[in-house]
Amino acid sequence: MKQMFRPMLVTAAVVTAMGMSAGAFAQSKAAPKVNKAKASYVVGWDLASSLPEIVREEVDPTIVANAVKAALSGQKPTMSKEEAANVQKAFLTELRAKAKAKYEQVAAKNKQEGAAFLAKNKSAPGVHVTASGLQYKIIKKGTGARPSPSDTVQVTYVGKFLDGKVFDESAKHPKPASGTSMPIPLASVIPGFREGLQLMQVGGHYEFWIPASLAYGAQPKNGFPPNATIVFDVKLEGAKATPAPSSSDDGATE
Repeated sequence: MKQMFRPMLVTAAVVTAMGMSAGAFAQSKAAPKVNKAKASYVVGWDLASSLPEIVREEVDPTIVANAVKAALSGQKPTMSKEEAANVQKAFLTELRAKAKAKYEQVAAKNKQEGAAFLAKNKSAPGVHVTASGLQYKIIKKGTGARPSPSDTVQVTYVGKFLDGKVFDESAKHPKPASGTSMPIPLASVIPGFREGLQLMQVGGHYEFWIPASLAYGAQPKNGFPPNATIVFDVKLEGAKATPAPSSSDDGATE
């Protein structure tokens, strides 16, 4: 619902910023009549939905609604600028502390659950464990070459959390014009995924269980949950040396 409303408000903001006059609209087709009550609802919903969840949890909806009503009516605020600034500063400090505590709680929970799962899973039929702690199972053994750490591989994969929720899969990424499976330079992937693929031969189909220490760790920078143990179902369909960058490349990496 939030995403449905956003384009309308963005358009309204752009129109206002451009300073379009009534004459400009007169030259275009007549706009359909909009129900004011419904438009007001859309605006209010969008304003509230734009707030992070942690903020929505800490405010009083009635007071927020009254403040919005007062501001839209042109009333003067009941706080001075100085008082409002002090309240905002204290509120942000409180939010940061609560966000940090919640993050640490999630990290501890994920670490405990991951360790318990891996301790049990390592004894499951067909599961192998490497010296680093990576766990894997051979679903189908390949017959081709094994990739080296600097190779680019062609793979199809599905990445999941321990609860089965999919966080990534190759099917959702655009394929190259050749129509082959997704090419990935091994040098650019997480350690557990890189190690697992080097165990495979082309044509193989494996399942990996990757501890957080070999995945995104305790402080991910990509929005990942902290200390998450992750699971990959992977088919290795090709491997070749990664092409050297051309002289026109700037050497930047993702």
